[in-house]
Amino acid sequence: MKYNHLVNIAFSVESNHPKGEDITADMLKTALFNRIKDLDYHNEWGEIAANTVPFDTYEVEEWINNV
Repeated sequence: MKYNHLVNIAFSVESNHPKGEDITADMLKTALFNRIKDLDYHNEWGEIAANTVPFDTYEVEEWINNV
């Protein structure tokens, strides 16, 4: 039996609008990739895993492949 868990990883985005109304998809993508690189560089994935609380969990139906 397997389970699917929703988890959060925080990252930040800099913009020129006080409410972030100028944030684009490319800005989000770049910021997220930078966060991933930063976690890799500082080897902080374990810290993230230790402090992450999964939520919105559901059971994943496993299919048996009879090929």
